[in-house]
Amino acid sequence: MSLFDKLFKKSTPKTGDAKVGAPTASIIGEAGLSADIQMPDQYLPLWELQKNRQLLEVKIGTASRVYQSMILAIDIERGLLWLDDLFPQQLILDAGDDITLRHHRHGEQLLVRAPVVALGSNYGAVGFAIELPEFATYAPRRSAPRYAIGHQSPLSVKIRTLGQEPSFGTLQDISSGGLRLMVAGNLLPHLRHGALLPLCEVNLNEELQIRCKARICAFRMGRSPYRHTQVSVEFLDLEEEKREALTRFLSESQFRSTGEQELARPSGIQQDFKRFAAA
Repeated sequence: MSLFDKLFKKSTPKTGDAKVGAPTASIIGEAGLSADIQMPDQYLPLWELQKNRQLLEVKIGTASRVYQSMILAIDIERGLLWLDDLFPQQLILDAGDDITLRHHRHGEQLLVRAPVVALGSNYGAVGFAIELPEFATYAPRRSAPRYAIGHQSPLSVKIRTLGQEPSFGTLQDISSGGLRLMVAGNLLPHLRHGALLPLCEVNLNEELQIRCKARICAFRMGRSPYRHTQVSVEFLDLEEEKREALTRFLSESQFRSTGEQELARPSGIQQDFKRFAAA
């Protein structure tokens, strides 16, 4: 029996289950959910969500629409997280799509971004599998200001993936924790979720220059205003002094963008950012 035949094997719904069958016994055991197997600490939040059948917010790519789902199984051995079908029902999800899971708890949030590995519908079952993250923890909701300026950005960002020449793109938005850039053409063959970038560099002005390692958080292809790849990265080894300077730079701006809002912003913000960059 193949990996996904086992993973998506049909099972009999338990009494009281809302709308899906429970994971098969083999998946429960392999996922570390039986009483005689200890769940690693980094996955305890996921286990609690599964055990309590908590609903999660789900977004596909950078789309604004929010769906709901639940965790069906945590398969540590294979590095997979098995989720229930999305509600409301949709037909656009496919293997390779990036999704974002979110759960709020007492002012904190658990956030997981990962690609879809396989769809249960291809194996006669419910749900779908995504890559299991390295860890899952709750953290305070984003409080750092984010500056977003859209595709007319005047600032260039340089990144380098392992084994490749540097790529140059335009800055889309930036916070004290990371940035998003837009690179012309198709960069997807060289990108992988969670991969290390040996170099991420952007010069905001003569006094504030960001140069550090980074981790890829998300990426997608776009067609407007031209064919491009959007890449979101997290700063890894940014000096604390530099991070504080970046925070001050963003805080002093009257134009702030918080949460997971879209990149496009009025042209006035772009002009304001040019003024800051030229200062």
